[in-house]
Amino acid sequence: LTAAEHRAGPIGYGLLVLAATGAPALGARLTRATLPSLSRRRLLALALLTQGVALILAGLVLDFVLVLLLTVLAGLAAGIVVSAGRTLLAQEVEEARLPKVTEHLFAVLRAVVAAALVAVPLIAAAYGDVEYGTVEPGSFTFIHGGAALAVATSGLLTLVLAAVVLLRTDDRRGTAPFVRDLVDSVRGSSGPVPHRGAGTGFFIALEGGDGAGKSTQAQALAEWIRGKGHEVVLTREPGGSPVGQRLRGLVLDVGNTGLSHRAEALIYAADRAEHVENVIRPALARGAVVITDRYMDSSIAYQGAGRDLAATEVARISRWATGGLLPDLTVVLDVDPTRARERFTEALDRLESEPTEFHQRVRAGFLALAAADPARYLVVDGSQAPGFVTTAIRHRLDRELPLSEQEKAARAEQERLAKEEAERRAAEEARKKAEAEAAERKRQELLAQLRAEQAEKERLAEEEAERAAAEARRKAEEEARR
Repeated sequence: LTAAEHRAGPIGYGLLVLAATGAPALGARLTRATLPSLSRRRLLALALLTQGVALILAGLVLDFVLVLLLTVLAGLAAGIVVSAGRTLLAQEVEEARLPKVTEHLFAVLRAVVAAALVAVPLIAAAYGDVEYGTVEPGSFTFIHGGAALAVATSGLLTLVLAAVVLLRTDDRRGTAPFVRDLVDSVRGSSGPVPHRGAGTGFFIALEGGDGAGKSTQAQALAEWIRGKGHEVVLTREPGGSPVGQRLRGLVLDVGNTGLSHRAEALIYAADRAEHVENVIRPALARGAVVITDRYMDSSIAYQGAGRDLAATEVARISRWATGGLLPDLTVVLDVDPTRARERFTEALDRLESEPTEFHQRVRAGFLALAAADPARYLVVDGSQAPGFVTTAIRHRLDRELPLSEQEKAARAEQERLAKEEAERRAAEEARKKAEAEAAERKRQELLAQLRAEQAEKERLAEEEAERAAAEARRKAEEEARR
């Protein structure tokens, strides 16, 4: 209908179909590379906003080329919506947790899409051709077909949906304004990490299910990083502070099996607030590398995915408790819970005692978090030998960990030695060149001397020949006179 209203013909119709089908497929593939430092929840709202604006403009402009370009833009945004939406849906309701609910939600989505395919043409028919105003020069005129108005209406509804999604799912509200977060992402900023303004420290969080090997890796990384000359603060959650030690005993005690899920989430948030304020931020401010065994992602995975709480709300509580402090790198050690249980050698605490299904949901929650923000996460197979796991993490840190003063001094010394070596080689080459030039000059002087001597000999020989010739003439003249 849109192609017919714009008199685009079969070719225009084919281009519109290509834009409406190919662009979403391309957008879905580009989701991971699109503003990687922006929260995937905010990216979903931004993509819906872009799609809505593009559809409104595509329905109102009169130039077919602009309509085609706006359709491509709306299609790209739609692909991002689909890809990001599926990832976030998997984070909220994992298949291992509630497969029937997950299948029901996807069935609802398919039903909504099918209903839209039927409803939008009917809306276009209900609009019909709309004309307002007169065609006189200087007067207001609004002339649009029903198809264009139906597309614009779809865009308007999408804008409403974008606002609802942002209000309901934004996990950074109160810690990072949306516009500033978007501007930082467009500029290529790594996102809100407040400690960067106060010090040069580096923040690493090790995450994963129980028995994944986080403590082992924390110790190995701490030794390696200390060897580079950094101050390393090795800590954990819960229990990274004196107050946290008491909270840890409270939340992990097997005797507190009746603890409500909300109370559990709030206890972890309280421990985290104390931990960040008195341990992590001071260490980062003086330039230390902080390695924590668990951080806010554990709450999102355990109390969100594992329990029945909304992951968005758990994340919002943690961000408020920490003032928005995010790790520079979050390492997720991924191990199948059944295999991880084989590593337990001590009595199980309250969370470790949960059934395997609970830990499967937790594992899915960690993987969903990593998939939603790939720029800040590193997922490593924790079932490998500890040395291989450490090597994989070190490869990533080699690219991201700032240089210590010891490494800076060593690098400066290397540069000084390299400069001295270069100067020595240059001086040696200059000396050899000067010696070669001197030898060449001496050779040339010797050749000139030999040539001069030869020329003198030739001159003397010529003079001798001339004297001999003169003597012969003289004798001949004397004989002639006789």
